[in-house]
Order: sequence, then C-alpha cells, then structure tokens
Amino acid sequence: MQGYEGIESLSYRALARILEQVEGGDLIVNRGNESRPKDGSTGRDLNAVEGYETALKVSQVNIDDVIKRNSGTTSQLPNPNNATTYSHVYLRIQPFFVTYSELSTSSESSKTQQQHLQFLIYLFDPAHNLTHTTLTQLVPSKWLALWDEYDWVEDLIADSLRVGVEVIGQEYVVARMGWGAKEEHSKEGSTSVDPGEREEKAEGSPS
Repeated sequence: MQGYEGIESLSYRALARILEQVEGGDLIVNRGNESRPKDGSTGRDLNAVEGYETALKVSQVNIDDVIKRNSGTTSQLPNPNNATTYSHVYLRIQPFFVTYSELSTSSESSKTQQQHLQFLIYLFDPAHNLTHTTLTQLVPSKWLALWDEYDWVEDLIADSLRVGVEVIGQEYVVARMGWGAKEEHSKEGSTSVDPGEREEKAEGSPS
C-alpha cells in the first residue's frame, strides 16, 4: 500500500496493546520484502484487489513468499542457558473492493451498485500452525477520493483497521494461551439438571 505508511505503526500499537495481556513479551515488527515503485512517486495506491477470494489468495501467496525469503534468518536454535523463546508471526493486511446491490431511494424496485472498501487481515504462525483471518468494517470506496480533503476519512478507516488488528491479535492470544480450550472443557464437564429432578431429590432426601 503506497502512501499509507501509518498503517505499520497503527498495526504495531494495536498488537502491542493486545500482547500486554501476556507478561514478558516484546513485539518486533519487520516489514515484508514487497516490490515498491522506484520512480519516487508520492501518490497513494492501496493496491486493492477485487473480491474476498482474491484477497485471501494474495495474502497466502505473499506470506508464503516472505517465509521463504526469511527461512534462514528466522530459525532460532534452543539455548539451554537462555529462557527466551521466539515466535515468528506473519501479518498481512490486504485491501479489496466488494460490490453490493442497494435499493435506490427513488424507486423500491430499482437497485444501485455500491462499491465498498474492506480489509482482509491474515495472521499466520508457522511454528504453531495457527492461522487467523478477519474482515474490517465496510466503508464506501468513494471516500478514498476525499482522503486528503477531510480528516474524518482517514480517522474512520484507521479505526476500522485498528479494531481488525486487535481482533485478530486477540484471537491469536486466545489460541496460544488455550483460553478457548478451557472454556470448551468447562462446558463439556458441566451437567444440566432438570428442575423437576431437583425437586424430587429434595423431597426424598432425609431431613
């Protein structure tokens, strides 16, 4: 995404906030080796794709490529004298456009095509085989033309991205900490008793 450099710091702050739930962890962000324009252009380009399926495929291919490029530098050999453990997590934010049919205000029978912008956030932890995806709130794509004119455009899109990154970060923490498994185990271990059975037991119990 050219011209939207603030996304990196936004993602860092959002993930750091969620990872505060886990004590003793440090978050280090490394940018992927994506191809970038060399002509010194300062324009904006989201590099958005059409549709969710394409966004998902692009995210998977991009992360696979980054993993291959960094396969020699990300491997950490265990050190018995050092209790520090490393988890390499890959995050891809892929914008895409989606079009929906909406009822026109002039006639209930007529429909108009409305294009929206959405972000697919894809997180992958190869060491623990964890994959999480989430989608941000839809925003009208026509807002992008107003980006440099009104601050509220950047604020609303940034807020939707921040929430999306926090949600996927929370999903990752829940999976790593096993909190979801504990909840499922407690549900399986609990038994429900019919109110009528409780009354019968109470009547038959010795005083």
